[in-house]
Amino acid sequence: MAGYQTIAETVKDPLFTKFILKLWNQEIIPTLTAPEGIKLHAYGNDLLDRFSNPAIRHRTWQIAMDGSQKLPQRIVATTVDNLDVVRPSHGLTLALAAWMRYVGGTDDRGERIEVKDPLASKLLELSNSGLEPRAKVANLLSIEEIFPIKIAERLHENVTAAYSNLVEKGARGSLETVTELL
Repeated sequence: MAGYQTIAETVKDPLFTKFILKLWNQEIIPTLTAPEGIKLHAYGNDLLDRFSNPAIRHRTWQIAMDGSQKLPQRIVATTVDNLDVVRPSHGLTLALAAWMRYVGGTDDRGERIEVKDPLASKLLELSNSGLEPRAKVANLLSIEEIFPIKIAERLHENVTAAYSNLVEKGARGSLETVTELL
């Protein structure tokens, strides 16, 4: 959405690095039980070092691809864990909204994005059938294999707000807003 082609380029941007670290430390790590001998914060720092390596050439589209398959375990479940204990999930909610914006097939500059997902045509159709953020989010939350009904109901308002923010401010502006909340 922000125009970066690789993960190394993305984490070179201090705003994205700040967002990632806050997201991991405040929204993801608290939901995990570390295996014996593993320090999750240190693991996160090692992972960020790997992400920063320009020789790896990990493309941003590789992270985004197959989102309909990845979201349920990686983002939705963690967001629900946070909701269950009343822990804010501004970053995870933004990630869900950003995915919804991505599957609409255009970036912040209005340029076409090739969506690589087994449900790409269905996702695009659902996104396009909503004229405003609330409708787009509701349409995409209706995909029960990603968002079971009870979970979709719990996510709707927060994801709609994050999606609206993305439309208004773009990826960078939304990250600035959310990073201040984390």
